[in-house]
Amino acid sequence: MIQLKCKIIKYLFKYIFIILILLNNLNSEQIQQEKENKDNNNNNSPVQTNCIDSDPKCSLWASQGECQTNAIWMMTNCRQSCQSCQGGDRAWQLRSEITKNYDNSSSTNATRIVSIESVRIQHMEIDENKEQARVFGRLVLSWNDSKVSWDRESWGLSWLNFYWVQVWTPQLLQINAPNPSPGQITGKVLAANYTGQIFMWTDFNFVAPFNFEYQDFPKDRQRICYQFDDKRYFAVKFIVSEEVKNRQHESIQDAHVSGWDIELLDISDSKYTVQILGDWRQNPFDIQTNNCELCIELTRSSVYYFTEMVCPALVSSILTLSSVFFQLSLGQPAILCFSILCQLLGLQLLNARLPSYTGTVPTICIYYKLILIINSFFFFKVKYTSFNLLISSFLFLSTIMLRRISQANSNIPLPRFIYTLSSYLDKCIPLPKGGKDLLEENNNKNTSLGNYSEIALTLNNSLFSAAIFIYIFAFIFSFIL
Repeated sequence: MIQLKCKIIKYLFKYIFIILILLNNLNSEQIQQEKENKDNNNNNSPVQTNCIDSDPKCSLWASQGECQTNAIWMMTNCRQSCQSCQGGDRAWQLRSEITKNYDNSSSTNATRIVSIESVRIQHMEIDENKEQARVFGRLVLSWNDSKVSWDRESWGLSWLNFYWVQVWTPQLLQINAPNPSPGQITGKVLAANYTGQIFMWTDFNFVAPFNFEYQDFPKDRQRICYQFDDKRYFAVKFIVSEEVKNRQHESIQDAHVSGWDIELLDISDSKYTVQILGDWRQNPFDIQTNNCELCIELTRSSVYYFTEMVCPALVSSILTLSSVFFQLSLGQPAILCFSILCQLLGLQLLNARLPSYTGTVPTICIYYKLILIINSFFFFKVKYTSFNLLISSFLFLSTIMLRRISQANSNIPLPRFIYTLSSYLDKCIPLPKGGKDLLEENNNKNTSLGNYSEIALTLNNSLFSAAIFIYIFAFIFSFIL
């Protein structure tokens, strides 16, 4: 009996000892956990002890953009995938505290001032067939909201990021976009300062119809403007920061536009008129509100301009003018015919470059002023290609007629003033008038020069001398000025 009692006491002490060991280990783990939690609360680093995803599909949902479209649920249950652990537990508690006490409904009654802090243009797409221009970029906006402020000393945080729209934010809307393809505002990211200043980064995709002007093609300069406003009219007044105006070059230095070069970016607040009809029996009246206008000036990147447009025009012009040295021989109309053929072939290359889908008539460079003094000043606006082809054709027909006159053997004398004018032109025109090629051609055919050959050669030189001066004026106004 005594041995049984001893065994019972022995086992009892054994179990008591085991229980004491377990209680001691449990108490030490609890103390360590409380110490870690205390250290984590006192630490301002972005490390968070419970920054985990509650669902294994969180990473998939985050990759599909659910952190922005369904932000409240995703930020609560998918903290790691949505990167909502910055600042630790204190940041999360501060977000909850702000959103719990924030009254968004009363914030829409007052007009807020929103400042545009930065603009960056990333890419542009120009569709001249549809006459539309699309721009991609990023805006940084800022405004003050006293309801999103906190004590930096007590919370230990200076900045707090937001990923959902639980506080007041501008609802941007493009107001001059075409209906089938409106502009888009995506990717809102919010960051708040403890003073109540909020910054919003947002990506925009604007598209605007534009009537391209091709009078200066291919050196045309287009100015395309995009207007955007808050969709709640009169709720926001936009102002443009001075930093945006001072850093216009930085805003466009990384932009890419196929076939165009961005020369200038201008963003300003402007008046936007809303027409409201109060009574159908009365005339509508206008109400003005502020909106922002983003304007971009583009110049066409015409790297092919000289080789594919200037050179063919210059070569054909030289061929036309150099034919005068053949002095009404067979070579002169042959060279003129070859020049006309080259111009017709060049028109095919030019036609491939010109925007044939516009309602206006484009030119190679500018509309040229051709000054002719005939009793008074006349200003003719002609295209160089048409001018070159017209002059070449006129000289070709004139050469054929004068060549025929030079071979005429008629003995009928011409009026005296024609001989006087011919003698005066021979003294003024620097071109030679030998007619050797024409004489050799007639000798080969056993024929002599006609009685009017001197007059024909003089008129031929006169026409080409006038053509040379006209070409010089046209070329200067076309490709230099």
